[in-house]
Amino acid sequence: MSKKAKLVAAYLKGRPIWCSWQVTPRCDGPCAFCDHRSEAGLAQPELESCRKIVRELSAQGTLLVSLSGGEPFLRSDLPELVSLVAEAHFPLLTTDGCLVTRSRARAVWEAGLEAASVRLDHADPELQDRAVGVPGAHARALAGLAALAAERTRPSQQVNVKARLTGADVSGLAGLLKLAADHGATVTVEPAFLLTRSAPASTGLAERLRLLKSEHPNLRAGSYFLSRLDESLAAGVGSCRAGQAFFNVDHHGQVSKCVEFRGPEDRVGRLEEEGISKVMGRLKVVHAANECRSCWYASRGELEGLYTLRGLLGALPGLLRA
Repeated sequence: MSKKAKLVAAYLKGRPIWCSWQVTPRCDGPCAFCDHRSEAGLAQPELESCRKIVRELSAQGTLLVSLSGGEPFLRSDLPELVSLVAEAHFPLLTTDGCLVTRSRARAVWEAGLEAASVRLDHADPELQDRAVGVPGAHARALAGLAALAAERTRPSQQVNVKARLTGADVSGLAGLLKLAADHGATVTVEPAFLLTRSAPASTGLAERLRLLKSEHPNLRAGSYFLSRLDESLAAGVGSCRAGQAFFNVDHHGQVSKCVEFRGPEDRVGRLEEEGISKVMGRLKVVHAANECRSCWYASRGELEGLYTLRGLLGALPGLLRA
C-alpha cells in the first residue's frame, strides 16, 4: 500500500494525519519575536533517539511530519533524519533559510523531503531585518530560498514562503508573492500567535487576501482558511482539532496537543518510553477538553478544511494520485 493510501486510511480511521516535531531546540539567530534563543544551550536528540520516535509514529500510520526547531539545519545529520521519516511518512521542513546552501538543500531533497518552507515576512530587506532584529537576515533567507528552489530533485517537491500577518495591511504582500514566484515558490500567510482580538481594521482581511490570490495564484490560502480568518481575529475559531487531527512532539520526544502547548502541564507522554498507543489515548482526552481559540495557523486551516465535505473532495484526487 502506498504512503498516500495509508495517509487516507489514517484519516478515515479518525487518526491524526499531521505531526509537528521540534528536532532541535537550537537556533542560529536571536529573532526579536522568538523565544528559542533561550533554549540555545540545550542538547538535541541523537539520531538513534529520533529513530525510535519515527518507529512509534509509524505504528500509528502514515503522517505528514513537519520538522522544525529551533532551526533544523543546525543538525549535521538532517538528511539522515529526513530519510528516516520518509520511509513511512511525508517529511516537511520549516527553516529561516540562513544555513541553507545548495549542497545542503540537495541533500535533504534527495533524502526524501516533500516540501520546505522558509520564514520570510517582507520582500523589503530593511523591513525584514528590522522585524527579525538581525542585520542581513533578509539576504540570508533569500539565499536559502533560492538554494531550496534550485536543488529540487523532482517536480512534486514544493518550496513555500511562510509569512506572518501582524496587522490588516497586506500592501506589502504583492512584493513578497512576486519574489516567491520568481523562485517557483508559493506563499502562506497567517496571523501571528497569540491572536489579537477584536481589531476593527481586520474586518475584510479575508476578502483582501482573496483579491490578492486572484492576481497572484501562488498565494496558498485555502477557501476554508479564508472563510474563518476574520472570525479568528474577532473571537477565535473554536472546535480546534489539536490532539485529534494533529499533535506535537518536542525535542525530548514529549507529546502535546500542539506546538504552542509544550509546558510540563501540557505533555501527555514520552514516545520512546510509553509508546504511541498510550499517548494517543491521552491525546483523545485532551482533545475532548480543548477550548483553545488562540491561533489560526495556515496549517490548522488546511487540516481542518479536510473535515468539511468540500475540503475533503478537493484533496482526495491529489492524495490518491499515484
